[in-house]
Amino acid sequence: MHKIRSIIVALGAKRVGAFLFAVIVMLHTTAALPAQAATRYEVGMATSATLLRMNDAELRQRLNDIRQLGTNWIRVDFSWRVIQPDSPQRYDWELYDRLVRVANEYNLKILALVNYTPAWARNPECADLVKEEESAQKCLPRDNEEFATFARALAIRYKDTNIRGWEIWNEPNLTGHWKSVRRGKIVVSPELYAHMANAAAAQIRHNYPDSVIITGGMAPLFEPKSSTGMRQSDYLEALLPNLKPELFDGVSIHPYSWPAMPSKAATYNAFYNVDNGKPNINLRSIMIRAGWAEKEIWGTEYGASTKGQRAAGAPWARTRPDHVTETMQAQIVTQGVEGWYEKSNVGPLFVHSDSDQWLVSRKNEGGFGLRRSDGTKKPSYDALLRATQHIDTLRK
Repeated sequence: MHKIRSIIVALGAKRVGAFLFAVIVMLHTTAALPAQAATRYEVGMATSATLLRMNDAELRQRLNDIRQLGTNWIRVDFSWRVIQPDSPQRYDWELYDRLVRVANEYNLKILALVNYTPAWARNPECADLVKEEESAQKCLPRDNEEFATFARALAIRYKDTNIRGWEIWNEPNLTGHWKSVRRGKIVVSPELYAHMANAAAAQIRHNYPDSVIITGGMAPLFEPKSSTGMRQSDYLEALLPNLKPELFDGVSIHPYSWPAMPSKAATYNAFYNVDNGKPNINLRSIMIRAGWAEKEIWGTEYGASTKGQRAAGAPWARTRPDHVTETMQAQIVTQGVEGWYEKSNVGPLFVHSDSDQWLVSRKNEGGFGLRRSDGTKKPSYDALLRATQHIDTLRK
């Protein structure tokens, strides 16, 4: 205080107001800075459910390949429908126990993606509207406590293992992945998702308190409508007031940038808008306004496809390209991985995915791999290896 008084005298009365204003701004800005994430310089690989049914030799070869790329995490679907297919009384852990054990041998941490409902647990309104099983599993649960009981069982079984993080649901801002019902139509609902996520997170936090819990990864959607979902920014703004912040370590997003480079300033670039752009689409700004400034942002899917149905490089004004060239994929991977860790308070970035061999072929889904379907490397394989080596030097 004595030092501040001396400065005020030196400045003179006419400049005192400006000085005090500057001090207030400085203090406010300092308070708003997010803390550095504990997992800041770690990289992951998104594998969905593709590891589960491989034989032992294939699984070990693949996990070794993923680890040799310099990644520290794998993101794996822990499907409610697979673990409790028939009733709430029976659990089938065999596939998951093996994966957790073998992944630990390769020093890989697991982000468990807790998702999707078995037939017996679905909201009946949604189940009546959606008959095809692949879609129906994405109906919201009939009872949040049943989903929370499943989360509790996961937390108890895998406490103190290499499962170090939990992501609750996948892309809940899209009707393709979250299905609730309003006026007889399938819609997304940040409020209903929040109630479910709170219930599950409370059980995980109680039973595995030192693990990381994040929200379901929000997907880019730049031409939203009720039948398809909500923008990441609109969904996040509606979501955060309904979440219990003491239960969550952060939020998850899928910061895809293709066909653009991740640094390109554009409203359709989810990577750029993590912490750039106008306040209404800047996700970090939304989090700060909601009191979530200290929470991490995890990027749980990132990459670009080299296969698709529309020509690569087609102008945005006509149609968004659904894939890029292999050279451009490598550039997107390099810039994205290296650029992600320049952002403040982020968790791992998960690249989607290691090989086309394990991906479904519909639309452009079969081209996100770093290897081609025959196992040969795309340029993006070595690009990721170089990027993780760069990140490793930052960690040290």
